[in-house]
Amino acid sequence: MVDTITQVSIQEKMRPNHCFGCGLDNPHGLHIKSYWEGEEVIGTWTPKDYMTGPPNFLYGGTSASLIDCHSVNAALAYLNKELGFEEAFSPALFMVTGSLTIKYLKPVPLKPVDLRSTVKKVDGRKYTVETTISCDSVICVIGEVIAIRIDADRFGKT
Repeated sequence: MVDTITQVSIQEKMRPNHCFGCGLDNPHGLHIKSYWEGEEVIGTWTPKDYMTGPPNFLYGGTSASLIDCHSVNAALAYLNKELGFEEAFSPALFMVTGSLTIKYLKPVPLKPVDLRSTVKKVDGRKYTVETTISCDSVICVIGEVIAIRIDADRFGKT
């Protein structure tokens, strides 16, 4: 079990960050917080009542955003860890989503969900990440993201 009280989240290491999904500096964002647990990047996230799709269930687009950001963050954390920047991320390392594939298995209830990501493959600049969204230990959504490493200076990050 991860000690989220003392461990610094991956997103804290990425500040400043105004991304809608993972940016802790975006006042309107999802504010995902992710942590290493062995070889997985995990997190628990709680939806707001207004994020509904069907009554009492999470809007599917929000699930896609959770998969997208949690996966790209897992790839970025993996890269930083591999390069020795685990404690403080390098601002020169940056990733974007190359592709996003979502399989909706069950509706996601409007209550806390668990996010789990694993980097499955690295091929040059491409990092393939599998992520699940579970509620009450039931997998509701599975996603695969190909995160692509790009030059941070393209976004004014260096």
